[in-house]
Amino acid sequence: MEQNTFTALILFSVFFGGSIAQTVPVTTYVTTPKVIEAKLGEEARFYLTYTTPDNSSEFTVSRLGANGTEEILRVVDLTVTTNANWTMAANVQTSAVDGDTRRVNVTIYQTDFVTHEGDYVAMVTGSDGAAQDLFTIRTLASPDQLSLSVSSRDVSEGTPIQFTCSGNTGRPEPVVHLLQRETYNGTNQNATFHRVLSDTSPSGSFLENGTFSLSHNFTWTPTWQDNLVEFRCDISYNIGLGTALSSAQSNQITLNVTSTKIIQIETKPQIVRYKEEDLVVVCTLNKPETLQNLFFLQLKRRSPSGTLNNVVSVTGATIQWQDQTLQNRANVTGTVASPPTAHLSMVIRKDSVQCPLDFTEYECSLSGFGTGATGAFSEITDPVKVSYTVQPMLIETPKVREAGSGVDTSQREFRNGTVIELTCTGQIGSDQNATIRWCAKTAGAPTFTGLSNAAVHSMTTSGPNCQNIRSSTVTYNITSSDIRTEFLCESGYSSQCNSGTAKQFVTISLDLPSSTTSTTPEAESNTGLIVGAVVGGVVVLIVIILVLVYFLILRRKSAGESSTDLSNDNTTKASSKSSSGGSTNNQIPEIKIQPRKKTNKEVKDTEGYDNEALDEERVARTQNGARESMGLSNGHSNGVADEHVNVRM
Repeated sequence: MEQNTFTALILFSVFFGGSIAQTVPVTTYVTTPKVIEAKLGEEARFYLTYTTPDNSSEFTVSRLGANGTEEILRVVDLTVTTNANWTMAANVQTSAVDGDTRRVNVTIYQTDFVTHEGDYVAMVTGSDGAAQDLFTIRTLASPDQLSLSVSSRDVSEGTPIQFTCSGNTGRPEPVVHLLQRETYNGTNQNATFHRVLSDTSPSGSFLENGTFSLSHNFTWTPTWQDNLVEFRCDISYNIGLGTALSSAQSNQITLNVTSTKIIQIETKPQIVRYKEEDLVVVCTLNKPETLQNLFFLQLKRRSPSGTLNNVVSVTGATIQWQDQTLQNRANVTGTVASPPTAHLSMVIRKDSVQCPLDFTEYECSLSGFGTGATGAFSEITDPVKVSYTVQPMLIETPKVREAGSGVDTSQREFRNGTVIELTCTGQIGSDQNATIRWCAKTAGAPTFTGLSNAAVHSMTTSGPNCQNIRSSTVTYNITSSDIRTEFLCESGYSSQCNSGTAKQFVTISLDLPSSTTSTTPEAESNTGLIVGAVVGGVVVLIVIILVLVYFLILRRKSAGESSTDLSNDNTTKASSKSSSGGSTNNQIPEIKIQPRKKTNKEVKDTEGYDNEALDEERVARTQNGARESMGLSNGHSNGVADEHVNVRM
């Protein structure tokens, strides 16, 4: 019976522990994808989940608008109702993930920017409270082929012209760029197109289908060095995309630039890739036939103070340096021996280029004698500015702080509803107007997508190595979907997130209250089992201790009762022998079992000796004498001994 009781107690403790785990409170929360990118006219799939211990809870999804909210769908006990627009345009199915979590699967048949694009709020309301989360449906469309036109391909130096970039750029609204690729004497020396003009708010309009129709003008004033240079336009997007859209670029246009001046100046290239290309400035003659001879060619450049200073000149075949500091970093060749071959060329090696000192305005001048009645002749070019480009390479790890605290924190776990500020500081390259972009990726999302939150940028400051530096701060509201959200700040980027040349990451996690067992249904189930096992184990341990104590007491009680039974049995046997007719001398005396034998120490204390061997010998003689006086046979004695053994068992 004791064994059955023990087994029952163990089973009770296990079930009791399991029941404790199942009664751990489950936090009500909603999880959504932060951003859903869907191409116009194509199918889009996504799902939402909500968790609540109340089976009769209500789950709703509403679209936010300037005039209030519009409820899109409602779920009560796995039954879905949708509004008229979504009933025809989408399929919504619900399923139970486990006892507390429901999943809402949404399939949009054909994405439409009017019906679907916007910000949404998903909310669940139950007996233990309410929870909500925000998400965005962002509609996209790939651009068509762009077209570039120009007011005049043949143009005189210094005469403004107008480039027009047009075409359907898809969705979202683009950033438009004018690019050029330089040629020298009809040969491409730098095969890479680089951007020379950009506009973040281009001219154009959205069409009824949600795509953007671009028609944007760029004004350009060509110099002589724009002769035979190729131009084209393309687009990018300010907001970071997780979906790759097809690129769009226009046709190419080549300019034919004429000049009335004899002396010309050109830089090769006009925009130098800092630390990657040499800086080259060349003075040449445009119409050498108009000169009979030359006296000198002179190269000047503008100093940081704003003055034009002589750098180097050539007279005959002799090079004369006026800027000895630059002389140590540059190589110069030149001659004025003959007008057709006259030139002055200065090359600053790429590893010696100093920024921003060398990226300034340069000017060429000449002195000579013209043909015919021209006589003495001198001329100065218009100054040309040598520009540079450099890609950002360094950016700091984002700093995190709770909004309004003013103090950065190393904490990376925050409670639902906490508003945090993320700040990133780093290089943005040579473009002073460039920005640092923010993207995010929630747990389970395949790619980063740009945050819709508007970032606040600091003023641009100049840093070493021709880099501009600025910071970017974005405010973010922690929701139940931020179980593990990774943030990205980047500069030197293209349209897609995670394309920057300088980027850093930080991960934020959701900090749940102590009463919450987990953040996901799977984690809740595992935690319940763990809690059940721990509590059940504790209960089992307590039961085992109680059972051991119970059996120990029972054993001691059984031992005492056995001793008493043995004494009574011996007394009965002795009385039986006496009444059978034996002599008085053979009568078996009454044997009393003493409760305890004195120890040697006690004997010593009372009788004055401690010889244990003598004690044992005396006891043996006494027992043998008793047996002889009682007239017991060996067999009878053995039987009594066996009987004693049986009783003790």
